[in-house]
Order: sequence, then structure tokens, then C-alpha cells
Amino acid sequence: MCGGARLLTEPGAGGGGVPGRGCDGNLVDSVSGIDGVADTVKADGTYSFSDTPSSGGTVTYRVSYAGDAEHTTASAYDDVSVSRATPSLSLNNNGKVYAYGADVRFTAHLGTTYRNRTVEIWADPFGSDRPRKLITSGTVNRDGNVSAVVDMARDTSVYAVFQGDSRYKPRTVKVTAYAKVRVSTAVSRHYKTGRIGSTTYHWFRKSTDPLLTTSMTYYPGRHQRFDLQMYYQGSWHSLDSQYFALGTNGKSVVELGAPGEAGVKVRMRSVYVNGSSGDSVNSTTYGSWKYLCFSN
Repeated sequence: MCGGARLLTEPGAGGGGVPGRGCDGNLVDSVSGIDGVADTVKADGTYSFSDTPSSGGTVTYRVSYAGDAEHTTASAYDDVSVSRATPSLSLNNNGKVYAYGADVRFTAHLGTTYRNRTVEIWADPFGSDRPRKLITSGTVNRDGNVSAVVDMARDTSVYAVFQGDSRYKPRTVKVTAYAKVRVSTAVSRHYKTGRIGSTTYHWFRKSTDPLLTTSMTYYPGRHQRFDLQMYYQGSWHSLDSQYFALGTNGKSVVELGAPGEAGVKVRMRSVYVNGSSGDSVNSTTYGSWKYLCFSN
């Protein structure tokens, strides 16, 4: 399946004999080559033969003339590139988004090959501080599958690698999966919590400044976006969105000014925005809304 005939010509010496021919090759699998066989050139001084190599790669064919009383020895060679088939190789979970720290199983599927049935799975988390890492290297099962679990702490490129064999080319496939950050907000300085309808509110005196402490997965230079909305005329309206830096402990503390009047309802949330929060190693993540109500 990998071979192909290649015509080689060697000028003869007026119909003299060519004592032998040989074959060797730079193959992925070793081959014994063609045994030297004496042959005679044609009347036009050419000599040809056909061969079907058992493996792919570069095959070198050599022919030689031993010479006689009137002629010196001579030889010629030619390199023939014997093609290899492209194997089928796939990897799942491309484009999926996962919660921070999820253990996700990636499965590679390898189609027909000759001898090599080993597939490697590599993970390359976003960010220059974490290099590409080999997760597993193993023989596929009877269905052609091999799996590895990746800890999704960051957006991650995952690779399945087949190194090839004598009849099938090496191949690599890549998928990218995405990881959210972990984010939560604690509310303090309120005097009680209670429901308005089905929503839980933190209740503050109208002169009290709420303290909102956000915890978010830390990364150098990361900021959280603080979204604030007010309820009036029957719906929520955006007041402001600001970015606040995270400390090395992953915390950001924001004090919200008191409105000074009763009956005010606001809500806030913390957001990580890919590309706008100072980095691009995770996927945009929205924290849950926290509801605040001010009274006398």
C-alpha cells in the first residue's frame, strides 16, 4: 500500500553487463532491501526494475557497474520518497466551558494504523507561567480510545499526538476548552436579612455604608468588575461598573456609600471579564447578584 515503482536508468558500456543491483533505505521500519542480482543493460544503455517497499519514508536505490578491462567501475543512486497514509485522530470537548477546578475527561480516538497504537495527551493551560505538560501516554483500547483527566483551572489547549509508524504519518490534533473563575461576595454591616417576594435582601440603615468583599481566583494583575444597579419605576437600572484590583489573597473590598434615605433598593455583582479584567487566562464569569435595601 505504501510502495510505487520508480524507473532508474544507468548508462551502460555498449551492452556490457551490470553485475548487480541493490536497495537500502531510511525507513521507519527496517527492510532487508533487494538482493543484488546481475543483469544486462538494454541496447540503449538503460537498466530498470520495479520495487514495492514495505514501509514509508525515504528509500535509496543504488545500482553499480563493476567495470571490465576497458571500463572503470561506476555507480548511481536515487532517493524515492514513499508516502505514508494520514491516520484518523480526534479529540473531544472542543469549545466547552467548565466551572473552575472541574476535572474533565478528554478522550482521543485513533483510527487504523499499522503497528503504533500509542497516543499522547498534552495539556497547555493559558498563561506563560504554566508550560505544556504531558498528561498521559498510552495504548488505545480496542475501540481506539485513550483518555486523560485535566484539571480545568484555566482555559486550556489540549493536544492528542500520534507519533506515526512505518505506514501512517505522525499527526497532532488540538482542542481548546474553557474554565471560569471562582467568585463569591460577602456582605457585611447589615442589621438583618429578609425576603421581599422570593428575593433575599440585606437590610441596612439609611446612613450605613455597606461593605462588600469579593473573593475571586487570583492571577497577577487581575481586577474584578463591580456592577451596581438600582430598582426604580418597576425595573433594575445600571448605575455604574468599575474595576477594582484583587489582592494577592484574591480579595477585593469595596465600600458602598449610604444613600441617606429609606426605601432605596440596589443590587451588585462581581464579574471577571476575559481581556478586560487584566488577563485572558479564564473565561468571563458572572457572580451572583447581592440585594441591598435601606431603611430608617
